[in-house]
Amino acid sequence: MPSLRTLLKFLSPLLLVLLVEGLFRLGIWEPIAKPSSHAGSSIELKQALSASDFAKIGLVTIGSSRPEFGIDHEQLTLDAAEHGINYANASMPGTHWMTVGVLGRWLQRHHPEIQGGIVALSIQDFSYAGNGDYELGIVTPLRTWHDTAEIKRSVAFNWHDVDTWGAYSSLFAWRGDVQDLLRHPKQRRKALRSAAKRDPVAVLQENPTLDGDMCAIGVNDPAACEAVANSADPTLQRLAGQCRQLNANGGQRQDLNRYPRDDRLPDSMRRARDLIRDRLRGLAWPQPPVVVLMPTTGIWKNHTLPKGQHDWALEILRPLVDDGTIRVVDGTDALDTEDGTDCRYFADFYHQNAAGREAFAEWLEPRLYPLLFGELTAIDASNDAASH
Repeated sequence: MPSLRTLLKFLSPLLLVLLVEGLFRLGIWEPIAKPSSHAGSSIELKQALSASDFAKIGLVTIGSSRPEFGIDHEQLTLDAAEHGINYANASMPGTHWMTVGVLGRWLQRHHPEIQGGIVALSIQDFSYAGNGDYELGIVTPLRTWHDTAEIKRSVAFNWHDVDTWGAYSSLFAWRGDVQDLLRHPKQRRKALRSAAKRDPVAVLQENPTLDGDMCAIGVNDPAACEAVANSADPTLQRLAGQCRQLNANGGQRQDLNRYPRDDRLPDSMRRARDLIRDRLRGLAWPQPPVVVLMPTTGIWKNHTLPKGQHDWALEILRPLVDDGTIRVVDGTDALDTEDGTDCRYFADFYHQNAAGREAFAEWLEPRLYPLLFGELTAIDASNDAASH
């Protein structure tokens, strides 16, 4: 029978790993995480939402970089304030349905006073149950031990792919960030000093802006990416990554119109449908969330996304609308003209510029505000009423 010393010698490495895992899960790495990373965005959001100015929040937006740049958060802040409501923009680049679920639960724990809000994504985000293991970086600073089962629905664990180990382990989720700090300690210190100066109001209520428009190459035809590939212009070369995504299907678009009935859905579509509905039902706000489908450029709608993608997104949402769980404002085509998406309103193939934000705000306000503010009341008044 092995001695206690032998047993401890054998177990010590395992215990050390468990200790480090626990420390990472408790957030020991967060103060020195890379601010410009996906995890850094979540940490910045957490810190801003912990500021005294945001001790009470009535209204929140959850979404990706599309609403981050495409929704007029400054105007929403002012209009919410007229109703006595504090608004917070919690949209982050890379947000997909896993983030909607984990962030929604984090908000329930830390801001149970939230009355309602917006979930803003695009029809593209209804394609899959998960959007890649990169999203583990977003949710790691927000997750608890209880989120693991839900995270696995979006990122399948693969023993041979270490990037998926973050579905279970915060230590592995932070692995790349630790390596980056060891390689570039000076740059990290500089980035952390700069991030520390960010005002919570700037994070949660001001409008970030992308410059320029797409009228030089357009946003409706695949020829736009040919222009990018053949150009040495740095302003066009920055679009190369997006063009790789646009061309990923090799011109072979799936036809979702082949699946008119639930019993014919492929497993991947069924999983996406069920997960999206579950994540939206999990937002336990007193007022039903308003799902805003963000403007999507013609090149995506007509050449890259599956045929029938728009109808498929609406079909996923339909029963939740019917039973009152959510409301929907469909802005997919809001910035289109008879000739397709207006190139003046986009800074790239995904994101609106300042003009696009203003044009969308003009379209969105009369459709959104009756749903958003019609039943919301001031936080203070609500709390006073509950206390009597």
